[in-house]
Amino acid sequence: MNIETFFNNDEAKRFFFPGKVFIGSGVAERAAELISQYNSIAIVVDRAFSNSLLYERLIEAGKEGGLVTWVVQGAPYAQDIVEFIGRMGEIPDVVVSIGGGSAADFAKSIILHALFGTIDGIGVGNKLGLEPKAGAKRPTYIAIPTTAGSGAEASRYFVTYDKHTHGKVYGKTWQIVADWIFLDPKYLAAMPESTLAACAFDAFLHFFETFVAKHERSSFGEMFSLDGIPRIMKALDDAINHGERNAKTHEELLYAATLAGMAISNVRTGNIHEAAGALLELTELSHPETLFVFFRDAVEQYVKAIEDRENLLLSHLRLLPVFAEFSSLEDVVLWWEKIFLKTGLDARIRKAIAELKPSSYKVHDHVFQRVYSDKVWINKESPLPLDEKEIRRFIERSLNRFGLSV
Repeated sequence: MNIETFFNNDEAKRFFFPGKVFIGSGVAERAAELISQYNSIAIVVDRAFSNSLLYERLIEAGKEGGLVTWVVQGAPYAQDIVEFIGRMGEIPDVVVSIGGGSAADFAKSIILHALFGTIDGIGVGNKLGLEPKAGAKRPTYIAIPTTAGSGAEASRYFVTYDKHTHGKVYGKTWQIVADWIFLDPKYLAAMPESTLAACAFDAFLHFFETFVAKHERSSFGEMFSLDGIPRIMKALDDAINHGERNAKTHEELLYAATLAGMAISNVRTGNIHEAAGALLELTELSHPETLFVFFRDAVEQYVKAIEDRENLLLSHLRLLPVFAEFSSLEDVVLWWEKIFLKTGLDARIRKAIAELKPSSYKVHDHVFQRVYSDKVWINKESPLPLDEKEIRRFIERSLNRFGLSV
């Protein structure tokens, strides 16, 4: 049986995760012990950590072998990945990423290229279930996340971009989940509040879409969502509303983000992700910020069809005193809106959306085409079927809410 092509349905469920997770202050240092055992090493590091003691420690540990490094300056571009692979000359024994989703996706793309000879569209369309090349060697992957959002280290999804068109080069395969994941809370200490909040929302949305998927959801994913959503919101409330930026809070956010990466990998992303991905290509906003644009209206669209989901989630949130008065998903939405207001994320989104006004129809149509093309979600996995009229209404309301009318 091919795990790549087995999807949950009403009769049969699966939960799969091939990696190992370690969490706690100082655990990232263990990565040095691991890489010293390999003969050829590739390290991909986010620019924010390119002068860190951790990066220096890993370089020192790997200097006896063939060591090649790359500093990711922003979004992971497909052309940069191909350039780096050419620079390496051969497939490394181990790939290490230090950073957030961009560093992880860059590292995952090295593994993809080693296995399939390409990074474009693996696991989707006519490449669904594609087998690796004969004799291909898969590098070991060690991930050290320094953000708590995408859960990319634990996710079978990858997203890179074409440097010229800014279009997505993406796909999915279990082959790119990290073998070793080290969650060290000290690397979140310097993260600005706005970034912390945005990343947390990214993880929250993974849990939310896992939770509401109609047929692919499972009791495994439900367990993760019902633990992860309250965990994220409580930790973020402590950090943003009470100033508790400490190891415990950061550890909670890291742990939840990695769980969210596992959870969403076992279903599929929904129309919030599809719409956000399309908007991302047209703005300088981050992925979590574009997700937020479509959050409220997706919830309002679904809410009558997910009463059982709503009641179950609220029963878990109300176990925490800070959320004891929550009575509906509207309270959850309002809570996130207050967080985005307080951290300046709302203002940043509105500014970026305002710059799209001269081409508002083009923006709407671009987003519509992306959502409408996902026939599996809109016809099967969405809590309620979405026709063309409903999709257009959803997009119009979402964009109009942030100042872009069609």
